[in-house]
Amino acid sequence: MEALLVEGELPANLHGRFLQSVPHPAHGTEPVSITGVRLAGGTAAWHRARTDFSLLGTVPTLAPAVRDGLRVARPAQDPRTGEWHTIATRPGSPLAEHVTMSAAGAVRRGRCFVLSGPARIDTVALTADHVVVLDLSVEHDRATELIGLRAPCTWRPGKQARIGLLPRRSRGNPLWFPVSPCFVPETVNAYEDGPEVVLDAVRHTSPTGPRELTRWTLDPSTGTASEERLLSADSAVVADPERGRRHHTVYAVRGTAVSRHDPHTSTTHDFGPGHRLGQPATAGEWLIVPFHDSTSSNLAVFDAADLASGPRSVVRLPVTVPVATRTTWQPLLEPVRA
Repeated sequence: MEALLVEGELPANLHGRFLQSVPHPAHGTEPVSITGVRLAGGTAAWHRARTDFSLLGTVPTLAPAVRDGLRVARPAQDPRTGEWHTIATRPGSPLAEHVTMSAAGAVRRGRCFVLSGPARIDTVALTADHVVVLDLSVEHDRATELIGLRAPCTWRPGKQARIGLLPRRSRGNPLWFPVSPCFVPETVNAYEDGPEVVLDAVRHTSPTGPRELTRWTLDPSTGTASEERLLSADSAVVADPERGRRHHTVYAVRGTAVSRHDPHTSTTHDFGPGHRLGQPATAGEWLIVPFHDSTSSNLAVFDAADLASGPRSVVRLPVTVPVATRTTWQPLLEPVRA
């Protein structure tokens, strides 16, 4: 592995791989290539994941959005069992399939259900008892596909957007909750609060509108969903230990700034004009943010509790890569030498 230039000091207890899924120039806008950085022992090295053509590949959370004619939503992992859950759809069809896989990505079972139309589903969320399904305002458009557009999808503001709760342990169909027109490219977290389910996700309310971190509270007893806008955000994450549970802290990217929000405080670091930020990832007590400046692609490592002090270190990547919208952190079980 190629050693990388580090400005500042990498935390000695940071041992793992920061991976990102980025578009390949020959394959349009779909993420098909995984690159990243191994951080261990206070050093950084360039890492490139090997290619795997199974449904989810070698890194399930960075699975290709399109594989063998299917659109595969970014899967969610059960932190207790390690199982992965995703929704697969075929362009132009209202049929969807809930696919369950092992921790290694091997398909275990699948079951079909019907959407309101050929919806585009980019992401799912998971609670202890449900898979959260997003049947929203963007649909696959067969006509635009036939004329060769790379993103053959159409915004349907007149279509009833809805969020579904698909039971994980029975063969029932989703229980649907109508919501206002929107599209969700990224879920942040979901959890059960008594009989209700709470979903936080980044949404668009129009094709050209800004992204917002939104909270829906789904009440199965009434079949209704309440909606609350939390903040403007291009992307957002919670720490891994809080996934599937009531979370207290959200890390969000908006424009050139990354911020930390909890019930009592909000802190921000702004990279400044000319910077572009990708999806952050939490790594224990650290927050890793991919960013581009005028000359290079980089990773910034922050103390997750103290963003205002700026990055503790910056890793300079050996090549320029597109801004990553799918990232993940994989801890190493044991520290390794570079």
